Amino acid sequence: MVSPPLPEPGRGLLALFAWMTGRLPWRLDSRPFPVTVLEPATDDDDPEPHLDELRHLASELALSAVSPELADSADSQAAAIALVDSLSQPLTWSRTRSQFGRLRFPRSDLVRTIQAAAAEPGPDGSPAPPPYRRSPVATVARWNEHAGLFPWQGGALRAPAWWSTVGASLVAVIAVLAGGIAEQTPRRILVTAAAVIAGILLLVAGLTARRVWLPVLSNAGYGSRYRWFARTSFFAVLGDGDEDGDDLGFEGRLHRVSERLTQPDAARFLLQIKTFALLEDMRDQYRRLAPSLRGFKRPAPPVVFLSRASRRNGGLAVLTAMSDIRARRSEFHPLIVIASIDAAARDEIGPPPPGGAPRDRYERWRDSLGTAQGPSESVPLPWLLRLPVGGDPDTDRPADDAPAFAPRRRPRWTWLWSWRSLIAAAVACALALTLVQAHLRSTYCSVGLPMSWNGDTRQQENPDGSRECVGVSTHGVRFERGRDSIGMDGDARHPSAASTGGHITLADLQRRIDAENRRIAAGPDPYVTLVYVGTFTFGAGQSELTVSSIRELAGAYLAQVRNNQHGNSGEVGNALKVRILPANAGRDMALSEETAERILHVARRDPSVVGVVGFGRNTGPSRTAIQRLTRAGLPVVNTVNSSDKLPDLPHYYRLAATNREEAAATSAALRDAKVKKVARAMLVYRSSAGSDAPKTSGPTGPTEDVYSSEIAGDAARALSPAPIDHVTYTGAGDVSGTVKAACARTGAPYTLVYFAGRAEDLAGLTNGLVQGGCTRRRLLLIAGDDVTKTRFGTGPHEVRLPANVTVYHTAFVHLPNLLTGDADLTDDFFLMARGRFGIGVPRVKPDEPLLVDGQMALTFDATIAIAEAAQNAYTFLGPRLVTGGRSVTSGAVLEELHNLYVRRGGSATGDIDFTGDHRKSAAPRPRGLTLVRVTLVNGRPQSTAICGQLNGGVRAGKLPRC
Repeated sequence: MVSPPLPEPGRGLLALFAWMTGRLPWRLDSRPFPVTVLEPATDDDDPEPHLDELRHLASELALSAVSPELADSADSQAAAIALVDSLSQPLTWSRTRSQFGRLRFPRSDLVRTIQAAAAEPGPDGSPAPPPYRRSPVATVARWNEHAGLFPWQGGALRAPAWWSTVGASLVAVIAVLAGGIAEQTPRRILVTAAAVIAGILLLVAGLTARRVWLPVLSNAGYGSRYRWFARTSFFAVLGDGDEDGDDLGFEGRLHRVSERLTQPDAARFLLQIKTFALLEDMRDQYRRLAPSLRGFKRPAPPVVFLSRASRRNGGLAVLTAMSDIRARRSEFHPLIVIASIDAAARDEIGPPPPGGAPRDRYERWRDSLGTAQGPSESVPLPWLLRLPVGGDPDTDRPADDAPAFAPRRRPRWTWLWSWRSLIAAAVACALALTLVQAHLRSTYCSVGLPMSWNGDTRQQENPDGSRECVGVSTHGVRFERGRDSIGMDGDARHPSAASTGGHITLADLQRRIDAENRRIAAGPDPYVTLVYVGTFTFGAGQSELTVSSIRELAGAYLAQVRNNQHGNSGEVGNALKVRILPANAGRDMALSEETAERILHVARRDPSVVGVVGFGRNTGPSRTAIQRLTRAGLPVVNTVNSSDKLPDLPHYYRLAATNREEAAATSAALRDAKVKKVARAMLVYRSSAGSDAPKTSGPTGPTEDVYSSEIAGDAARALSPAPIDHVTYTGAGDVSGTVKAACARTGAPYTLVYFAGRAEDLAGLTNGLVQGGCTRRRLLLIAGDDVTKTRFGTGPHEVRLPANVTVYHTAFVHLPNLLTGDADLTDDFFLMARGRFGIGVPRVKPDEPLLVDGQMALTFDATIAIAEAAQNAYTFLGPRLVTGGRSVTSGAVLEELHNLYVRRGGSATGDIDFTGDHRKSAAPRPRGLTLVRVTLVNGRPQSTAICGQLNGGVRAGKLPRC
């Protein structure tokens, strides 16, 4: 059975669309693009199926096509203006297929700014419809006030009120220094520097002053929106120029347009100029000789489908405006508009021209343009191509393999014409090394010439787009990217070899450690290598984490010097030397797993690596990293990680008490505060995925912090059966608001708050307690060891202690306990800190800022532990060494750690006693833990130890055990 032939009108419609959307001609003005209107052939026909078929075909052809929704409105002109505004927004075209970038509409944006300057905001905040009541002078002044050179500028750049004072001070400083600079600098350099500064100042002045850049762009800015507005002949009817024919320029034209927007037919005029701007933007986006050759890269024109255009929804008004603009300008714009109308709209615009196939109608329409646009012809809407359609469009589609229906693709050669490819092609041979360097520098933290790099540290990108250096610092690689470095006092400053005390920076420590490592590696003595893992990069509000790690690294360095050198107080000069490799686990130790892999990579390459110190922050990634390292056979000696679960790992040793032991000290705090029964308690902690803490809902999602949720679970069990309200938060940004809301709840007032959070969150906690009213009555605030990283007070880097609040917190190291018996004059740690860093001169104070948190002392002991274990192994294996063999391995150190015991004096925080760890027959020796009370005395915080002990169960003076 033979299929019936395809109807001529349907076949011609698809063929006409395929032809019009074919490859654009070299000259855009050689192919006119009509405003195509699909109208019903009879009153019973519906053109919508044909429009849908064209939409489907546009998708197959990979065209940039949009179909804005047309909604009926009481004001057809306002609806039409809104439709044109929608079509001139890049967001409208952002989801369409594009062969080259997004479409941009700078001229339409300029017209919108003029409208915004003339209009008053409507009920929804958008400009009200014209005509406008604001005077042209006021409109021009308002536009100038908000004019910006760049699209992202919200207005003119203005210097703040204090700028003149700063400028005068700067000039005075320069004047003072100029004499000395001029005496030591050649005149040629001075003149060049002065010319460069003057050029920069002039450029800045030009970019910030509208009266400078606007005339330039209006006259010489080829292709700019300002030159288009000032030079296009479209606005000539407004009366540009004075009686002598002189051009009034941009501002004169802006004034005339503003006048026009106050007249009764301003809405139609605004629609006309918005439509003209849209069409001109489209033509500019397809300009072939643009620097980017975007006209070649966009092989087909964009398509706009308007469904059921009518007078009520503004569709007919837009079609009319496009026809009027094209008839008036006689210019061809690469924009295909296809609209469908109903019978009523068809009758409104008049009878269609004679019939025929769509392609024939197009040819007759194109031939008629030369006469139809003449004023004497009076042809309405000459740029409308009206195509009566009817029947079922599904029968009109030809075979799928028709060549005219192939997807529109940009020429392959255009892919070679881009900024990147041009630069690469021009400098491929000369700058190949530069490209390799750029790749290496984006991957590694330290890159040399010509193509050398340090693979032990790598650049890692964070979710916020920032980058940080993560891994093991071998050969002195710095983790910080800037010139300044964070000091042990928390302030950033330029590194200096002469720095002492709190002025010693991370860069200073890394330089000293690297110098000692090089000295040992170059010497004849055998050595082992330890890796210290900390947090040496930080994000906003996390500098305290880095300060803690810097102090810990300082303790590791003191232990290294004590072991390696001799002749000064505290130095022992062991036969087996120690190298220290700092390692950065990233912000909040989020990249601990990557760091662990870097450590293992170094250990495979260098068998002298025998252990790891650090990982003091209990997070999910750090726990995984520790498990990975211990499984690989490397011992990990932790400093301040109080995890309840990590001590069960083989090859893991700790100097800190567990969270469970810290929470058990709550009973001692209640006894000291004479609280027999807790009426109502609040438990504040960070939410954490997979934690053991009671499951409650926080304000946002869980974090990777394990310490907070773990100690919260222990605290809840320690406070039981007291009524407890669980309050979770995610970080320093939301703790204040969360606690404030909890304090405002109805019920009995809180008498106790257990803070199981981080030190960096303490300021937000106290603020929330005060703002929420929890401190109106006596309140006990109990916290874990992390609070020792914070100092109470009103100075820099200090946390204010509210009135009526008594703080109890645990501390792994309470400095006054370490100083009993004039220990600062006898113990190696204090002697080394005084001799190497100038800390504690002439005597160590009980509140020494750099030592009071105990971070430095604990890391000193952790490093001493592995160093002594390695020395013991070396002493035992020395006579049995094979020539050329390694003296000590990580396995030998593990055997010695199992039986390690170091008495106080050689250690800082008590006795280092691992003899009970990992033994079924004996319990682990107690770790150091002190309960400290902080109260306000005469307006100043005062700390008092309530109970406690040193590491190894050593008594802390006369303090009772907790």
